[in-house]
Amino acid sequence: MKPTLKILSGILGLILVSLITLWLTVTHWLPLVAKPYLPEGVTLSLSQPQIDFSRAALDISQLQLKVDDCRLLQLQGATISELSSGFSANDSDVLSMNIAHLKTNSACLHQLPVTETHNPPTDVHSLLANLPAFKLNITDIRDEEWQKYHGELLIDAQPEHGSQLIFQGDNLQLSAEITDNDQLTINQLMLKLDDQQLNLNGQLTLPITTDSMPQQGEVSGVVMLQESQQRWQVDLSWQQSQGMLSIKDMQQSTPLAMLPWRINSHTLSIQQGIWQWQQDGLPLRGGINLQLDNWQDALADMRVSARVNMVTEGSKGKGNLVLSLAPSPINLLQSEMLFSLNGRVKYDDMIVDVRLPARLSGPLLSPKVTFQPQALLRAYGQLSPTMTLQEARWPLAGTAVDLDGVTGRLQAIVKFQERYWGNFNLHLDGRAENFSLDQGLWQWRYWGDAKLPALNANWDLQGRGAWRDSLLSVNSLNTGFNRIEYGLVLMSKPRLILTEPLTWQRNADIADFKGAFSLSTQRMTFGENSYLPPTTINATVRGKSPSDFSLNGNLSAQQVGPIPFYSRWDGSRLRGMARWPKQPMTAFQTLIPPDLAITLREGDFYAQAAFSISAEQGFIGGGHWRVKNAGMWLKDGDIEGVDFVLPWRLQQSTWQLGIHSPVQLRIKQINNLFELSDITADLSGYYPPSDSHPLQLKAVGLRLLDGQLSLPLLRWPQREPATIKISNIELSRLFSTLKVSQFALSGRVDGELPFYLTNPEWIIHQGWITNRGPLTLRIDPQFMQSIKQDNISAGAAMSWLDYLEISQSQAEVNLSNLGQLTLRARVKGLNPLAEKKREVQLNYHHEENVFQLWRSLRFGSNLEQWLEKNL
Repeated sequence: MKPTLKILSGILGLILVSLITLWLTVTHWLPLVAKPYLPEGVTLSLSQPQIDFSRAALDISQLQLKVDDCRLLQLQGATISELSSGFSANDSDVLSMNIAHLKTNSACLHQLPVTETHNPPTDVHSLLANLPAFKLNITDIRDEEWQKYHGELLIDAQPEHGSQLIFQGDNLQLSAEITDNDQLTINQLMLKLDDQQLNLNGQLTLPITTDSMPQQGEVSGVVMLQESQQRWQVDLSWQQSQGMLSIKDMQQSTPLAMLPWRINSHTLSIQQGIWQWQQDGLPLRGGINLQLDNWQDALADMRVSARVNMVTEGSKGKGNLVLSLAPSPINLLQSEMLFSLNGRVKYDDMIVDVRLPARLSGPLLSPKVTFQPQALLRAYGQLSPTMTLQEARWPLAGTAVDLDGVTGRLQAIVKFQERYWGNFNLHLDGRAENFSLDQGLWQWRYWGDAKLPALNANWDLQGRGAWRDSLLSVNSLNTGFNRIEYGLVLMSKPRLILTEPLTWQRNADIADFKGAFSLSTQRMTFGENSYLPPTTINATVRGKSPSDFSLNGNLSAQQVGPIPFYSRWDGSRLRGMARWPKQPMTAFQTLIPPDLAITLREGDFYAQAAFSISAEQGFIGGGHWRVKNAGMWLKDGDIEGVDFVLPWRLQQSTWQLGIHSPVQLRIKQINNLFELSDITADLSGYYPPSDSHPLQLKAVGLRLLDGQLSLPLLRWPQREPATIKISNIELSRLFSTLKVSQFALSGRVDGELPFYLTNPEWIIHQGWITNRGPLTLRIDPQFMQSIKQDNISAGAAMSWLDYLEISQSQAEVNLSNLGQLTLRARVKGLNPLAEKKREVQLNYHHEENVFQLWRSLRFGSNLEQWLEKNL
């Protein structure tokens, strides 16, 4: 008996030592044991498990699965224990596993070797019935490739009472259960994508085996598009081998797609499916037919074919566009599919002809599409009421598109007509090498021409450019007109050329935008004889991008300028300033037509301005002009000592003249029909004027005929007449200037002339002139003698007036808009040469057109001025 006990004790001790040894070396032998059950290339490693006897639990702090050096799965903080089922006292306890963190890396799956296995299908009911009861709780489960969909996973498997699966995350939520009668119920499935959200729920009967379809089911869902705030309802239902997939817009209760489908052991097909869509007010609709053959076989043995059409309708009828895919095998690594997009799209007055045969090749997840010979896009029609697109062509034969970009020749030919401006022809031709936005290379050249009847001009354009990676450059540009004629303006051969390539480095780390150009014209004529000599604008561009740059340069036209300007564009507002340095007034002589007979002889001009242009505020500008000590010869006189200051501001098409100080005009002297001196005028206000913002002319004054003429205030719009005041005017100088030989009048007068701007009848109405002191009237003796010879009685009456000392005179003055002057005068005086000093009272009425009188008096002065200028 004792030997037997010893043997049993030894065996038990050996077993115990072996178990302890196996437990302590589990991290070494378990990966070897598990290797045959793992996919080829996958290795297992784990930390030493720990037993917690107080909780009857097994703790594993670390467990990993690797594919070579890629970590496929990493488990941290796992605890395995046994819990009571909680349903009844007779039920057995369930296995519970809690995992703190589970990380996967789906990218490692690509490193697994591809093997073909043919496992027999599994009975789903038997699989669920034989599952042990367990609970699995993973606090944080995430995949390296899908970090945004991390969350908490809970699985409660109770084969006799049903199983539950719950996943809770920020962007993915799932609640589903399998009942004891093999019904799968999806209580909630919420999936958030970049700009949309999907919500699903439904119920289906689980399939009999893992390689068969569920016998019946219904799944409903809601897709929420965040950007457009649209909500789509998606319904999927089936019975046996056929079903329906429908999509409906919930806001408008409009069906977007109805896709009836059938399935059998060899084919999955959609036949006579329909769809419709609204894109920017354009209704689109069409049909879908799709067939997938050998769908249960390996992917390489499947074949897919499809036909999808789109019907559009415009003012010129209906158009039909068809996408056809010939039966093609599905090969993930080396696909080869032929498809074509043919037909016509019509929208409003536009038509687009599409003929795009193409071949899809390469890996299916990163394919290459190569357009075949005769691939062409062509558009034509009415772009707007005034613009007709005669033809736009995009030949695409030989051009290829893949994930690296576009490779091949890129062309565009555009011809259009604008009703007012004329006909335009534009061409673009170039070649791309793996080009996409900021990647690869695209080189091009462009040219074009136009005939512009509205400007009586021919236009031409040519240049070259390239886009290499993030560097976009226009290497050359030469464009211009043979002439531009618009109204009274004629520009001769204006032309814009790049003097330095225009380049844009789009990489934000080394952002740069620069270039230089020159705009020139041989001559700019205003009217028949006024012109600017050859004019050139040179400018440079410096900045970071087309939305952030400075534009600086200068304008010069022989003696005019140079005028430097500086500006900056920040993407929403253009700010700038220009400064016109001091230069002689004679530089502007070419702007004055010779028939005006104005010759600039002296003086200086300088100016400066600042401006701002934005979409919100429009154009805002301001500055000042200054003319100093200018002088000029006129056709019938000359002007000396002109000083002019013009502060201005322009905003919302309204000029403000005079900001902190008024517009000031000071003229030392004008030698014309009358000699005028010490001329002053101040102007301030707004143009166009209004009642709330008037334009006011103040402090107008000048000296003439040894007296003074003034205008205190002229307001526009005019509410009351402005008063022209005459003070101390010497009549002898007036009659001398008028060259009146029959009589002479001397002495001084005062007066007031109410002046109207907008009166429909009068320029001056009810003005008056009166003598300031004694006036003397003398009649030429020869004129008097001729009257006596012709009429004795008239001569006797005129003898009372041959010499008259006037003590009192009053004249009423009216001037119509047509220049008709009416003068009614009452004169009281004394003839000291006659016997008994005759007293005379005279009522006088005179009418004359002053416009005609002025023209008749200019001839003599013109001759005098010509002699002064030329001799």
